[in-house]
Amino acid sequence: MLLGWGGAIVDVWLLLIRGLRGAFGRPARVRNLWRAMPGDMMGRIVMLGCGIPAPTRTVDAGDVTAVLVEDPRVERWFGANLIQVQAQTLGRYVFARSAVPRELLAHECEHIRQWERFGPLFLALYLASSGTAVLRGRQAYRDNWFEVAARRRADPEAPEGRDGGNS
Repeated sequence: MLLGWGGAIVDVWLLLIRGLRGAFGRPARVRNLWRAMPGDMMGRIVMLGCGIPAPTRTVDAGDVTAVLVEDPRVERWFGANLIQVQAQTLGRYVFARSAVPRELLAHECEHIRQWERFGPLFLALYLASSGTAVLRGRQAYRDNWFEVAARRRADPEAPEGRDGGNS
């Protein structure tokens, strides 16, 4: 009887170990879920809320995939913004009124990397960076660390980039 209980305990233990390995042995799934939440959900909600049924195109840009929503109807979303933008990124979704030029896509792809790196914390960190810039007597948008990094990615030759800070 003792041997039967011991065998059952070992069996349960092995099942638990296999289950844990299955769940945590694939960190990419957990990481992808972290990356997708809430940015991709917000992007999809904004796209559908603007009356756009599907993205315009998907672009593989090296280490990231950008889901482009290039449609004049995104003005409905941009109208809610406090600043004029050429494009805006929510998760992997890049919103623009028209086709996104290559330089601007490079800038927005850096924002996708930032979303992937910081996951649900990205928006809070972005706002904190703007707040810190204002407290230092600088511009909330132009001197935001995330925007500076995106301008550098778009044009590595010029640290401030050529996009005029409008993304």
